[in-house]
Amino acid sequence: MAYEDPGAFDSQLNPDPYDLLFDEDKARKAASAVKIFQDVSVGSSKEKMREAGAQERETAAQRQEFSQSDEARDYAQAQRAYRY
Repeated sequence: MAYEDPGAFDSQLNPDPYDLLFDEDKARKAASAVKIFQDVSVGSSKEKMREAGAQERETAAQRQEFSQSDEARDYAQAQRAYRY
């Protein structure tokens, strides 16, 4: 009888060839690791987006205040110049 390699693709000892290509336990472990990584990265990116949104709103409010003060200053200057 010839020696039969149990790891061979077409071996009778391993009738399902996909058993060699796919280890379900390893796939589950890898999927759970990916899920943990995604949860962490998505959570941190959500927090970054919140911070960026808050910063943008603060910047917009400052821009509005500066615009209003500049407009008031320009109006006052125009009124003084018109009187002369």
